[in-house]
Amino acid sequence: MRYCLFVLLVAAPVFSQQAPEAPSHSFFDTSNQLRMVAIAALIASDGITTQHILTIDHGRELNPFVRPLVTRGTGGQLAASLLGYSFTTGTAFLFHKMGHHRLERLTFNISMAIETECVTSNLVQIATAPRTGPR
Repeated sequence: MRYCLFVLLVAAPVFSQQAPEAPSHSFFDTSNQLRMVAIAALIASDGITTQHILTIDHGRELNPFVRPLVTRGTGGQLAASLLGYSFTTGTAFLFHKMGHHRLERLTFNISMAIETECVTSNLVQIATAPRTGPR
């Protein structure tokens, strides 16, 4: 939900402008491939750090939409990660097919920013978690 709202908020000015669209390109060009790999790596990092918080630090998942999945262990975390990756890639592909190549790349970039924030937040949470014994 927060992805949708953020994309709509950022994309609203783009729809109202008459600026020329980015040139047409293949969806799987080098630029998009690099973005997809970066997003996959960030999602994997988010999943690993989230499971660390849940199992070792006995914390909790902050996102209420994925909480039912990630609290079920690695399988649930994998399902949540695949859903997030599919949503991002599917939205970008939809924009690509509609000819909105700037929004396509913006979708990837916003997803990378959000996942970077999630990983950073998890790392801060891990670093500040109270330690109860030797590790």
